[in-house]
Amino acid sequence: MKKLIEIKNIVKDFDGQRVLNGISLDIHENEFVTLLGPSGCGKTTLLRILTGLEAPDCGEITGVPARIAMVFQEDRLVDSLTVRANLRLALGAGYDPADAQALLNELDLPDALRRTVGELSGGMKRRVALARALLYDAPLLVLDEPFKGLDETTARQCMDALARRAAGRAVLLVTHDAQEGDYLHARTLQMEKLQRV
Repeated sequence: MKKLIEIKNIVKDFDGQRVLNGISLDIHENEFVTLLGPSGCGKTTLLRILTGLEAPDCGEITGVPARIAMVFQEDRLVDSLTVRANLRLALGAGYDPADAQALLNELDLPDALRRTVGELSGGMKRRVALARALLYDAPLLVLDEPFKGLDETTARQCMDALARRAAGRAVLLVTHDAQEGDYLHARTLQMEKLQRV
């Protein structure tokens, strides 16, 4: 597989505390990568640096595409708007009503488009946040614990949709659950093994 992104020797401190210590890894085109590690080990910080939301103290990242789809730890939806309006807001001219409905059907949310986000349960909001990312035409998907709060059956349903919809794209998925990476046939990386000793 062709290399898409190269992350080299990323270092990041917060208030004098080192969070990332020389992290290096490559992500290839059309590759699923899962990143495992305990809470507080810097996984989300690495994602924020990769997506340009945070600057590293040193190190470099090359090959990041201009368009990135992301699922944050928080759903980041507008509660007062319908699901349809949330998707339109994020996707702009790329919003396809039929495709959106088809994906929501896959995620067991057949009637969600017309509902206000504030009416939805936490698990339903999580699936809408995932749908928004999957519908965005981007060569890189960055997912920060996208299945948290979902029961096992629903999580597997979401992973199946992810596998279908992310075909041909690179995916970097942060999780605490190694079984998610196994289910997705992903290359699994342990965060602590990426740190410079």
